[in-house]
Amino acid sequence: MIWRLIEVVGTPVLLVGGVATLGWGWLPAWERSDVRRPVVFGWAQLALAAALITYLVSDSLTNAPHLSLTLKVVGIVVMLFGSWLFSVAEWEPRRR
Repeated sequence: MIWRLIEVVGTPVLLVGGVATLGWGWLPAWERSDVRRPVVFGWAQLALAAALITYLVSDSLTNAPHLSLTLKVVGIVVMLFGSWLFSVAEWEPRRR
């Protein structure tokens, strides 16, 4: 039950944060010192929001267990990709 609440509350927060980062370059105050690539950070937030949406949709598919399992696996893969993007956002940019 608590995980469903976290997903329902966390998804809009990540969506708004991702759009704000991509649109205006805004970063949360606790991330400003660590993030070197704000655009990648914005995409990471949107990827995590998409993963949470996929996971929420998969929970509502009770009549199709195989489709539900497939959507959960896709959600986990997208979540891992978003987590990797968060780590990429902290890398130093390449110098030319």
